[in-house]
Amino acid sequence: MGASQTMKFDDALDYIRNPYVTEGIYEKEQRILHIELNSDPESVTLEKAKEFFECSKLLNLVTIASGDDRVSNIADDALSAFDLAFTTSSTQCEALIQVSDVDEAISGIEASVISNPQSSIMLVQLLRQRAYLDVAKGLVSESTVYATLQGGPEFQTWISERDALPEDNSSASTILSNRDGSVLTISLNRPDKANAFSVAMRDELVEQLRFAAADRSIQQVILEGKGNSFCSGGDLSEFGLQKSTSEAHLIRMVSNPAFWMSEIHDRMSVHLKGNCIGAGIELPAFSNNVIADETISISLPEIQMGLIPGSGGTVSIPRRVGPQKMVYLALSGESIDSQTALYWKLIDKVVPSFPTEY
Repeated sequence: MGASQTMKFDDALDYIRNPYVTEGIYEKEQRILHIELNSDPESVTLEKAKEFFECSKLLNLVTIASGDDRVSNIADDALSAFDLAFTTSSTQCEALIQVSDVDEAISGIEASVISNPQSSIMLVQLLRQRAYLDVAKGLVSESTVYATLQGGPEFQTWISERDALPEDNSSASTILSNRDGSVLTISLNRPDKANAFSVAMRDELVEQLRFAAADRSIQQVILEGKGNSFCSGGDLSEFGLQKSTSEAHLIRMVSNPAFWMSEIHDRMSVHLKGNCIGAGIELPAFSNNVIADETISISLPEIQMGLIPGSGGTVSIPRRVGPQKMVYLALSGESIDSQTALYWKLIDKVVPSFPTEY
């Protein structure tokens, strides 16, 4: 057996029913279980799919289903049993991802998983627990997995191979805020760094969000980014500086903008433009009203670094688009534009442009 194995659905279900399957998968370093659905889509009943999902929860591999227009005969809830599900046909099913070439899409996922198996597998294992259905539980679970991977070999390899990055010695505030009556506007203010999300920015943003949560006279909170991009993700120059991954987890529980974004989600509006990478989409996805201009490019690069999305994305994004599309973004490394994000319902509205003033 290689890193990937392809089976029909009933055969795959029998395979993972085996009480010794977890040991075999681990020892043989199987990374992918591909389930081909075209041959017998009628076999994928809700009852069988539920059993498949329960049996898969602890498996150290990624499950990928695929099929053509025949998968339209399968119930949406049944398709949600798989970590990923690809089709070439147009679909309204949340769990299905439409691609132009299924084999090419699966090959791309396989390459990503083989390159970083620990982060890839721990991501899907986390999402299988459906912890994201409860925001607090999801954030604790995400941070725990993230901390584990910070001490793991994949992240350490990425740290050792990356180019040296200059430190930012600027004393300027990373967050600007302005209140006009009942409206509070918060601006990410590192335009020269494409608003890279630093520790200082995190802490200053949390203070503003806490303030808004405590003051009910603030009826609307607008979050925007100065410059050409909303946010290019975590500040890479700060990655790997933590002395204790467990302490880093505890700090995230103290200063967590994702939690406070979720607390005031019904009063928040986020304006996206340019690069929206990592935290640049994970945090906005908590808001009830995400407006993007036509320049946005959304991606989740953390798996390539040996990590998982760690700014709340394993909670906010599946709550909006389902876990399968979240896994696709993370494992494929692909970027999506404004129209795809709107179609997926990752954002709520597209406008021609937002100002880029510095």
